[in-house]
Amino acid sequence: MVLPALARPSVLRPTQQALRSATTLAAGFPRVSKRLPTKYGGVYTVTLIPGDGIGAEITDSVKEIFEHVNAPIEWEQYDVSVETPGGEAVFKQALESLKRNRVGLKGILYTPIDSTGHNSWNVAMRQQLDIYASVVLCKSLPGFPTRHNNVDFAIIRENTEGEYSGLEHQSYPGVVESLKVMTRFKAERIIRFAFDFAQKNGRKKVTCVHKANIMKLGDGLFLNTFRQVAEEYKSSGIQYNDMIVDNTLDSIANNIATATYDVINSGKVRTMDMGGNASTDDFTGAVISNL
Repeated sequence: MVLPALARPSVLRPTQQALRSATTLAAGFPRVSKRLPTKYGGVYTVTLIPGDGIGAEITDSVKEIFEHVNAPIEWEQYDVSVETPGGEAVFKQALESLKRNRVGLKGILYTPIDSTGHNSWNVAMRQQLDIYASVVLCKSLPGFPTRHNNVDFAIIRENTEGEYSGLEHQSYPGVVESLKVMTRFKAERIIRFAFDFAQKNGRKKVTCVHKANIMKLGDGLFLNTFRQVAEEYKSSGIQYNDMIVDNTLDSIANNIATATYDVINSGKVRTMDMGGNASTDDFTGAVISNL
């Protein structure tokens, strides 16, 4: 749905200021240099962070499957968790392992919601390692029926700035200010990543989802950068458009509303409050079948 890139001549030149980290989440850690993954004697060393929740169960399955096929991998496991003593120290060790090995498998890490808890380790890891592109593939799988058929799209999101800048403070008791930091450099980088992803994976269209109608400077910068970069990819045949985030979600809501009205209009499934005998589950099922 939108955005990534590779080094190529750019019409948008990033300033040195734009290259700096715009967050305090990764403060205190040196930046990562580029090199190949760690490999000894034909075996790759891979950092493994099971994470919280079902992470441990899933990673045990991964290790078992990899062992069964004799994959040339040696796991370097770090049980990072907010629920165990010394979690922050283990988190830093895991970061050093990822920098050293250049490849890893990680489960989600729980982030405390209350103000006394630490900042998100997930976000800090993305920023420190510059894992700037989140790529989520949404695709129907043969043999696994779902509500919608023939789903096949990708959502690409910038991981390190915007709301993820993590810069906020209380300017006065009861008044909190949060900064949404946007830079042309990172906007262009994620946008190019999206178009390059589309080219390499046979995608036909890239859509920029934004809130530039309200945040005219921040999201406006993102949208204008998208439109400029998109012009460079015209010759590739990739179509592009942009959409306000509200409208993106409205299309889903409109589909649900239409299905609901169709069920009511048909008169075949009515609950007791509508003069029928159907249960709420029956009505819900009828709405789903019309989606």
